[in-house]
Amino acid sequence: MSSATASASASQRASPRPSPFQVLTGLIDRPSPGEDKNWILDLELMHHYMTHTKQILTEHHDLDNILQIWQIDLPKIAFHSDYVMHAILGFAALHKAHIEPEHAERLRESAVDHLDKALVLYRSATTPATAENANAKFVFTWIVALFAYAIPPSLPPIDAIVELFMLVKGIDAILAETWFWVSQGPFAPILTRGFQEAIDTPLESYRVPEGMDFGVAHLDFMIGVDAMLPDDRRTCAVILAELKAIYDTVLQSRASCSVAQIMCFPKQDSGNFAQLVKRRVPQALIILAYHCVLLDLLDSRWWINGWSSRVLRDVLGSLDEQWRHWIQWPVQVILLDKQQPLGSSSELVV
Repeated sequence: MSSATASASASQRASPRPSPFQVLTGLIDRPSPGEDKNWILDLELMHHYMTHTKQILTEHHDLDNILQIWQIDLPKIAFHSDYVMHAILGFAALHKAHIEPEHAERLRESAVDHLDKALVLYRSATTPATAENANAKFVFTWIVALFAYAIPPSLPPIDAIVELFMLVKGIDAILAETWFWVSQGPFAPILTRGFQEAIDTPLESYRVPEGMDFGVAHLDFMIGVDAMLPDDRRTCAVILAELKAIYDTVLQSRASCSVAQIMCFPKQDSGNFAQLVKRRVPQALIILAYHCVLLDLLDSRWWINGWSSRVLRDVLGSLDEQWRHWIQWPVQVILLDKQQPLGSSSELVV
């Protein structure tokens, strides 16, 4: 082997794995290096954000203090943090693409370009949390997570949800790191209300799916149905226990749905679980199908609309017939009860 070939091979081995964001947006064009930015479009995006804040980030109509956080305090932070400003403009571009489909391609390119720049700036500015940067770090992490759900993925749904698991797993770490300073600043009402309450599902539109009280306890038996490696079985048991806890919370509260809790699933052993899902391990896919029921509670939001049904269809197509009866209830709740177009009948044999 020549020295040049050896060097190239070593370089390939050393090259880092693309970030989840890069993987999810791999089919969206980026501007050429050095290409001039359209600053008029950026002004349009900031105007769009300011005039559509409620539709973009919150559904509350009666909590003016929460709206003020997103409409006044967040832009103030962005004026002192370039990566937050890029994140706002990128997320606004995705929302504008959602309501203006005739301009969607151009707007999504702008959105991805802004988030690319934001992530580079965020990484270059990575320092321990301080009173000066805590709010920026806190809100940036959440905008990136919402952005990742809002962008049309460049992967099959199961692989896309794996990348999302990897992307959002750092949210808790950032929250823990920044909690003290954030609780002293403009975002304090969000923390003291449990964050999720600031972006919950209004009572009048909230509906616990019929049969949810049956829960997921029967899946304990499912984990033991077939042979599994001990570590894989342990991972599934841990993730299932976490899923049970979220189901219990939803059933007990009924009046609100924790967006944060659902989006941050799984918090425990997320890397190993993501790999089981990626390998299409049946037990992991079945647990994922029951997580789709929780995602479906958020389906009215523009940035997550359709995720639950896409992932569940992919799970259904990835399971052998012997496993399909385990996901009969998620299929009923998400695909059949909504009377969505189902394609060939064979796709939904459970």
